[in-house]
Amino acid sequence: MTAIRPLREADLEAVAALYAELDKRDPRLPAPGYAEFFQRVMLDPPLADPEIPSLVYEDSKDGVVGFIGSHVRPFHYRDKPVRLACSGPMVVHPDHRPRGVGALLLRRFISGPQDATFNDRMLDPVHDMWTRLGGTTDFTTTIGWVRVLGPVSVSATRAFRRLTGRYRIPGRAIFAPADALSRRRRRPPRPAGAVELLEGDALIELVGGLGREFELRPDYDERFLRTLFGSMESVNVDGQLVRSLVRDESGGIAGAYVMYVAPHGPAEVLTVIAPTANAGFVLDHLLFEAATRKAVEVRGRVEAQLFPHLQSRGCRLSRDYWTIVQSRDRELVNAVLSGRALLNRFDGEWWMRPRPEPTLAPLAVSPALAAAGNLLGEIPIPV
Repeated sequence: MTAIRPLREADLEAVAALYAELDKRDPRLPAPGYAEFFQRVMLDPPLADPEIPSLVYEDSKDGVVGFIGSHVRPFHYRDKPVRLACSGPMVVHPDHRPRGVGALLLRRFISGPQDATFNDRMLDPVHDMWTRLGGTTDFTTTIGWVRVLGPVSVSATRAFRRLTGRYRIPGRAIFAPADALSRRRRRPPRPAGAVELLEGDALIELVGGLGREFELRPDYDERFLRTLFGSMESVNVDGQLVRSLVRDESGGIAGAYVMYVAPHGPAEVLTVIAPTANAGFVLDHLLFEAATRKAVEVRGRVEAQLFPHLQSRGCRLSRDYWTIVQSRDRELVNAVLSGRALLNRFDGEWWMRPRPEPTLAPLAVSPALAAAGNLLGEIPIPV
């Protein structure tokens, strides 16, 4: 007998083993931190909602062979509280995929009591599954943008990825001097105003003032944000979590941004929260801070308030992950598709990864190259 049921604490080791296979680890070996991570983001309050739980598919013979994560976010639609649920990750054991276990899990999850369901990190097969189950693609946010800061480093990393399949190049700081001398390098200017650490109370105030432009917007409280920021800082994403509040020249709040920044690597933008009129100013601060922290490229996805400001700042557009929304309330879907929803990677699955990349055999690097990379990593490179 098989069953789809809510995730329990006793299932966490089985779920960790399934995720290890997805993460290209040997599922028979321990996966340190996996079970603890899923406990924190899928079972513990305030991030978990027991009314809209993560689900597992339990086979009578093989036990837990599939699961789908649930990440519920409190939102306001105009003056009405609503709950949005992000699905993911969804993982099924290879032996059970032909039975349609993934589709069964997704269908059960979508039919829950949430007002809308969404996902922001979706590959083609899962996107097809969502579409068959009534999901609507948000084509605007399937477009990514990138601003190159270190062209030599970026070119070397892309070549390394094509040759090895790995995303992190050893000793990548070795390319920093060439970036500094490159004629193609465009240094973001220092903007007016100032930045400071983004705290929960300031984010709540900022989001609360955006009701006229974003009729679907988060309804955070300080406990929720404190827990969310703690979880975001504990994941093994390439880079350090940076959360900044931007003030204009008069000291007023202009907006905020959250990103992961890896020195001599990418800066991955999770959100830019600002009215359209201020979004370019906030984006300038984001690009300048990423460059100051030695990022070689800044990557994000297109949001409605950002779109008018990207081209003038040297950003290029490209295909990104699929994003999709499903709801019985068509007004909520229309709010997302029309750009009137403040819904982005910050609230989605994108950052919820115990590991950021496949674990492969270490690449042999000459001692001289490794030493040069380590040395250059300690040398301040002008930005």
